[in-house]
Amino acid sequence: MVGLLSLLFDRLFWDRGIGINLSLFAVAAILLALSRYGWRKVSVPARWALMGTLVSAAMVYVHHSTLAIAATVIGLSLFGGLVHESELRSTPAAMLQAAIAFLLAPLRVRAGMAALRGKGAQVGSGWRWTRIAIVPVLVALVFVQLYRVGNPRFDLLTAGFFDGFFDLLGELLTPRLLFVLFGAMISAALVRRIAPGLIARIEGPLKDHMVRIRVGRPQWMAPRGMDPLERERRAGVVLLALVNTVLLVVNLIDISWVWFGFTVPQDFSLKQFVHEGTWALIWSILLSMVVLLYLFRGNLNFHPRNGTLKQLAIVWVAQNFILGVSVFLRNWHYISFHGLAYKRIGVIVFLVLVLIGLITLYVKVRERRSFFYLARVNGWAWFVVLIGLTTIEWDTTIVRYNLRHENPGEIDIDNYLAMSDKVLPLLYANLDKVEQQMARHRNNRVRWVDHLDPAEFRDELDAKRHRFLLRMEHQQWQERNWADDHTLAALSEILTEHP
Repeated sequence: MVGLLSLLFDRLFWDRGIGINLSLFAVAAILLALSRYGWRKVSVPARWALMGTLVSAAMVYVHHSTLAIAATVIGLSLFGGLVHESELRSTPAAMLQAAIAFLLAPLRVRAGMAALRGKGAQVGSGWRWTRIAIVPVLVALVFVQLYRVGNPRFDLLTAGFFDGFFDLLGELLTPRLLFVLFGAMISAALVRRIAPGLIARIEGPLKDHMVRIRVGRPQWMAPRGMDPLERERRAGVVLLALVNTVLLVVNLIDISWVWFGFTVPQDFSLKQFVHEGTWALIWSILLSMVVLLYLFRGNLNFHPRNGTLKQLAIVWVAQNFILGVSVFLRNWHYISFHGLAYKRIGVIVFLVLVLIGLITLYVKVRERRSFFYLARVNGWAWFVVLIGLTTIEWDTTIVRYNLRHENPGEIDIDNYLAMSDKVLPLLYANLDKVEQQMARHRNNRVRWVDHLDPAEFRDELDAKRHRFLLRMEHQQWQERNWADDHTLAALSEILTEHP
């Protein structure tokens, strides 16, 4: 199966761009892995990874976005780690298992050679002698290179032989051969069980609920007092009381200022308000989560007098949630003024994940959940959100929203030309709106966009279309995708009606 998938990898990807080839490879890898175990033996987490990978693989063909490509690679790695190790439950453990399997794949060559010779057969003495010869030679070459660098006369003496040797090695290790070996490593990690149980043995003892582990002491030693834990509890109460008070003031200001009736004052730096202020507040939320994780890392969860500490922690989580909503509204006000962009969408997505993290942190504090619980639940939340994002064609969504924006004089016109080729039909069909936005920009006191000449914009748009058509002329079947085909058809129709 490894050889078959490696051959398919070479045929699909060598000297080709990404397109339907990634979708086909993902489906082939999944089917080969399923044929090895059968559907019933595939764990529930592996099934979730499988479904997510199939969705993102389909979106590679439909939308042909970088996000879909990345999600498919991540999904395949996640599925590869989970399908071979049914005991694994979390995404971090599965990704680590997949990475180890990829790195150890070359070591499976020996097992594969034995399998070719027959069940239970051993690799012959030829392999043993080869191994004995290769290791000393490689070590000797390292020392020879060091001696050549350190001794110019020795370098001159050996230059002819070793330069010829490395030229020969370069001819043997061609890019195509290295690519095939790379594909074989990927294929082996996806369809073979490599390093069985390595990560499962580490993850297995981890539980969602915390368990108090009492450390026994010899009878002749005095019992350990609770003074250190009590001091930590009191320090935690003081800390949470102080930060809750400060955050309450911040939240009251944001609720009265940002939540209701927000307007942009004259000479007010909305960029600083959103860019610097947003990330400062996001970092404060993340730091708050780290502090709570530290306080509730161990025996404070079981302290008989931790009621006040837990209540203050829950209040702080709730206040950070409110702060997260305020950060979202800041970003939304910026979008309402300047339109959509990838970073602004990224802030929203990141905030959603942070708020999910706060909810799981609340559950951890209240129900004595473990750090493993947080890693497991949030890891799957990140994966689900990633797959969901692949189902939206973001380039056309951004351009369509910005073309209809109510504040045309503040839209980043330069960004239109930085988008993918998928927005070409949309821009050609709405050149009049782009020109209106340029006219509004020319009336601004501060001009911060470069493209304010409609003729220059049209020339650059035509050049972008020419590069797209040239790419389509040389496109191979492995690179085909619905997004490019749809763009080509829409361009032909629009340019026929509006040349």
